Amino acid sequence: MSATARASVVVARPRPPPREVSCESLARHGRRRAISSIVAVAASTLGWRAPPPCFATSSDEEISSLRAKAVDAFSSRDFPAARDALRRLARLEPDNPSWREALGQCYVDAGEESDFASAAEEFSLALKMIDDADLESRARILSNRALAWEGAGRWDDALGDYDAALAAASDAGLPPDPYVLNSRGKCLASLGEYESARDAFLGSARAFGDAGGVNTARNNKIRGDGYTFAASNAALTLAQLGDVDAARAEMEKVSRRAPGNVDMRAGLAAIYWSEGRGEDAEREWEFACDRISVGCSKYRSREWLTNVRRWPPKMVELLDSFLRVS
Repeated sequence: MSATARASVVVARPRPPPREVSCESLARHGRRRAISSIVAVAASTLGWRAPPPCFATSSDEEISSLRAKAVDAFSSRDFPAARDALRRLARLEPDNPSWREALGQCYVDAGEESDFASAAEEFSLALKMIDDADLESRARILSNRALAWEGAGRWDDALGDYDAALAAASDAGLPPDPYVLNSRGKCLASLGEYESARDAFLGSARAFGDAGGVNTARNNKIRGDGYTFAASNAALTLAQLGDVDAARAEMEKVSRRAPGNVDMRAGLAAIYWSEGRGEDAEREWEFACDRISVGCSKYRSREWLTNVRRWPPKMVELLDSFLRVS
């Protein structure tokens, strides 16, 4: 699914724990293409623009070898080695935007704070190289640069790129990317624009629900997890807007649909506790901690909840109140 077309234990019995719907892993899956697909661009595929004949050189064997090195290095999370191979590819084919785009995604996936500005720079170089009429590539690269700006905490820049990506996709006749809509909502929330953020999250949930494609188990899982991710964000934002009753109802709905979603279990524990429903709160928290494979440990960290998961302040405070006495 290309970025624009799209635009995460009770030991008693042998029942497996519910699979976690992980917000972080879902975002990585939906918003970042595997490096093996990126560096295979010269051969074809997956929405990445194959280099035109003018890129061909006498170094085809070297290029093939460097592609393989980049894939292997990325697969083993050896990001310095992957970047080295991609830089050498960029020197061999300086007019090929694919290597710059791949470098940018490699920086983003490394996840180091100092790397996000470098990622944005690589995406900017790729944007300068693509044809103005190649709107699908423009939308994809803009959305990836927005992700880099998010990593750097530059919410206004990220929001601008997400808006531009959606506009380019629309001009290309493509539907809104539900991942981009969700990410746009996260930027708006980080800027304190919670009503607009909720609208974006709801739009993302609808887009996941309406997404086409072949009904394989894998595609259905991606759509289902995406819907859960966006609907969870919408419910959390509703609490920030002051309607905790409606937020609780939405969280309960999401939790019934995706019982392995730690986010909503933790959110419900926080709200139930604030309502004086101590037993219900403890039940939800125990389920999240003991019966979902990933557990609840990250949710004990206020810093992680605020800066990585980016819960709205109201929900952070409610969960903090619960954890102080639980």
